[in-house]
Amino acid sequence: MIDRAQLQKLFQYSFSLTQEKASAEDLLQSSLEKFIKLDKAFDNPTAYIRRIIRNQFIDDCRRLKIISFEVLEEGAPALMEDRSLEDLQIQNDLIEYIFKQLATAEREVLYLWALMGYSATEIAKDTGQSRGTVLSRLHRIKQKVIASVQADEASAGGSAL
Repeated sequence: MIDRAQLQKLFQYSFSLTQEKASAEDLLQSSLEKFIKLDKAFDNPTAYIRRIIRNQFIDDCRRLKIISFEVLEEGAPALMEDRSLEDLQIQNDLIEYIFKQLATAEREVLYLWALMGYSATEIAKDTGQSRGTVLSRLHRIKQKVIASVQADEASAGGSAL
């Protein structure tokens, strides 16, 4: 049903949401238990398990009041420039720093887009959100990356003086 590589991707997805190894393991285990209890055949079981993981994470956060949810405006800006995240050459420590600055919903979109290679339409379908919302989140991620790179360049330039 689910092979080791798929299980690893599901763990990475859980980790992208929780940012803690133990919490990611717990989240994945409880989600897999729920999936197994369903005892149904699915065309794409990993997509369904990702949905269980996301819903369980949201439920846990609401229960523990760990994160606040922001309301997204329907007319939010979409990606306007041709420059993409791949064009930016960022060091691993900067990526980790940026990843920690992102909201949970942004980390989820970034994970699905950058690591899983999903398109905005696929992400929207998988997460049950509108394509505009996904594009808006990608735009916000891009702006945060650009701001972090510019701040990093400014601090590197300032230290040389």
